Amino acid sequence: MDFPLEMSCLTAGEGLVTEEAQPAGNPLIILGDRISATRHLTAFVKDLKQENSLLDPGEQVKYAICGDSSEVATTLKKYADDVKMVLIGPGLGGNGVTVARMLATKAHIVMIIDPRVNPLGDDPATYAQVQANLEELNVILSLTKDADEAFFQPLIKEYVISGMAAGTDLESMSPEERAKMIDKRLDAVNAFPSLPDTQRKVAALDDLDPPKKWAEAIDDDLPTKTVILRILNSARYGFRSRVETIDQAVALASARTIREIVTACQISQIFSKTSEGTIDQFWKHSLAVANFAKLLCLPADPAAQDSQQKTELERFQLDEDQVAVMQDVKLWEKIELGEEDDPFTSGLLHDIGKVTMLMCLEDSLELVMALIEQEVQEAQAENKMWAHQVVDIERFLMKDIDHQVIGTRLADKWEVAPSIQQVIANHHQVAEHAPHIVKLAALADIAGNCLFPYPATDTQHPFPILFDRIDKAMKKSTKQGAEALDEIISEEIFEDLVDVLNRLDLPNHLWELVDFKSFFKLVYVLAPKIKSATIGFLQQTA
Repeated sequence: MDFPLEMSCLTAGEGLVTEEAQPAGNPLIILGDRISATRHLTAFVKDLKQENSLLDPGEQVKYAICGDSSEVATTLKKYADDVKMVLIGPGLGGNGVTVARMLATKAHIVMIIDPRVNPLGDDPATYAQVQANLEELNVILSLTKDADEAFFQPLIKEYVISGMAAGTDLESMSPEERAKMIDKRLDAVNAFPSLPDTQRKVAALDDLDPPKKWAEAIDDDLPTKTVILRILNSARYGFRSRVETIDQAVALASARTIREIVTACQISQIFSKTSEGTIDQFWKHSLAVANFAKLLCLPADPAAQDSQQKTELERFQLDEDQVAVMQDVKLWEKIELGEEDDPFTSGLLHDIGKVTMLMCLEDSLELVMALIEQEVQEAQAENKMWAHQVVDIERFLMKDIDHQVIGTRLADKWEVAPSIQQVIANHHQVAEHAPHIVKLAALADIAGNCLFPYPATDTQHPFPILFDRIDKAMKKSTKQGAEALDEIISEEIFEDLVDVLNRLDLPNHLWELVDFKSFFKLVYVLAPKIKSATIGFLQQTA
């Protein structure tokens, strides 16, 4: 028996498959399931046909058939204003629970559970936990045996035909209510990760505390201690004698350096168990942003350096041309940081919400990447580069949550320093009068995307593509060094760079700190050293 496609129906990527297309703007139900003559789907179609018989053509309800979670995302994007309900059936490919939790405030979610293919968990405790979590998010759940005509009819009337609004708005809630709702959206089985004891101990230390106190905080954590000593004995630090203890490490390398290494190690360990295959790409991006944030605010003029800044700059092993460009731009003169501001850690943690989302919303990256790829193809069809902030894609899917919101909630639970919390919360929405540490992190994030974008790949993101064009033009140029680079940026990529920056809608006041041409010239020149430092750190902490 064939499934009865008797009304206006859209199939992902195929368009209309019925006699007459419905007018644009009709309400739409996304049907995420394997299409077959199952009892619940037959009941759904029968109810929908009956309701449509009572409506004018301009009001009749369409439905779109999606075989997997990625198709759900792309169909939602294509028909965003029309989608009123998402029906998740047992045949949907991908993680139906994640789809339900992500879209819970975007549209009305109905989930049909087949006990033989149980998406809520194999043991009773997990099943009950996930069921309760979804019900708290107003997801309607039904077993296949109960999903009959009497079940679907009132849902179609209330959720779709009457146009009842879905979900709630975080902006209208108190901070306490907002935190609780975020936890509900994210905490089903995989809870927010906890901060390791070593990180807590180190975070509580002052940079002026004696080396012995630092050793007491770190010595019992053998993996972290081993990594610290391995890094400090590498060629980058070049100490004359081998560093054998944490006491020596703090005395020789500074407490801030030890804090940076510990934080990178501990945060990496927290998320090492994620099954997401792009986790290395995430860490490359985060470390590149951390290194850029650290380097961009270091004085390159010896007269402006204190001894610690001189040492930190030397560790990047810049050549004369790289130092000259830093001295020409003088970005350090425009950035005023407070004593408590930590550029490296701020850069390292700025996107912590992205990897937390991977842990709490398994397979969520697939939905985000599906929309990125769709947009990339649309841009290429117009002979343009893709240029869209991932935070906007996340908010499209989750309405009022993005990686900044998720990261801020995690940082609050971890009791991270206030300035770092501001970076995590606002690095994509930088206010004109935001603290300079937030502006620095935003610039470092742009710079990091030139080398290691995430989650978009270097064949999708416009900045690596533009840098590749600079590389090729530099090889052909008859000029050398900064002169050649100036000419290429001004003549070869200028129009495309301006177009990309405009479409990314980056805050104009960032370019009051440094004009964008000088900034990208600086980033391009420093990129080899940042790349080397990032890859080297990952190799030493593997």
